[in-house]
Amino acid sequence: MEFKDRLKKARKARKVSQVRLAEMTGLDQTTISNLETGKVQSTSKVVQIAHELQVSSRWLATGEGDMEDNVAEFRSKQAPKGDELEMLDTIVTEGDEPLRPDEVMLPVFREVEFSAGSGSTQVIENHGAQERFSLPRLSRAGVQPENAALAIAKGDSMEDTILDGATLGIDKGTRHVIDGKIYALDHGGMLRVKRLYRMPIDRIRLSSDNSDEYPDEVYHVHSEEAPRIIGRVFWWENFD
Repeated sequence: MEFKDRLKKARKARKVSQVRLAEMTGLDQTTISNLETGKVQSTSKVVQIAHELQVSSRWLATGEGDMEDNVAEFRSKQAPKGDELEMLDTIVTEGDEPLRPDEVMLPVFREVEFSAGSGSTQVIENHGAQERFSLPRLSRAGVQPENAALAIAKGDSMEDTILDGATLGIDKGTRHVIDGKIYALDHGGMLRVKRLYRMPIDRIRLSSDNSDEYPDEVYHVHSEEAPRIIGRVFWWENFD
């Protein structure tokens, strides 16, 4: 069964029309039709389509597993438990081969030095850098592809949780502070990774897991010195 067949099967099982599915996903009806006829082979909204049709995104994208796998995960919409991130399998891939239906290209945040050699930096998304990422993995984390990005951690402030050089997955759709969760920050042109905590009087606390060497920092959220939240870190991959 090809992607077009799985999409049609899922849509009919959900008893929605192509027009309705287009409304649910933000696509147009012509795109849905082209996907079901095979004129268009894939879409970056596979996860969202699977979510709306209440089927497994892994099954929809690749045909692997059962159509109903992990549906409970979509229906519950529960946030990850605990303060620690979930360590997942390696899912960033390299190469120039065409994207598979279960892959998406994600932008990479990086520090870029200003021109004229001033030594100052700014945090830029997708400054010519992209990496492949697994759509099913985004589905597991509940992250929409359009909200996902990657970055590389620097320094030892988050050891032993996140090591220097670790690849990070960032959900730009989650910029509100959830106490104890880890976020990627643009702090005056520096890309930083910290746990955040809300404090009274519109203040925010930045905490490092390596607290012996990196004490907590407190900022007023409206201060010019306060960091800008890029998004919540939902995945990381450490390298020894």
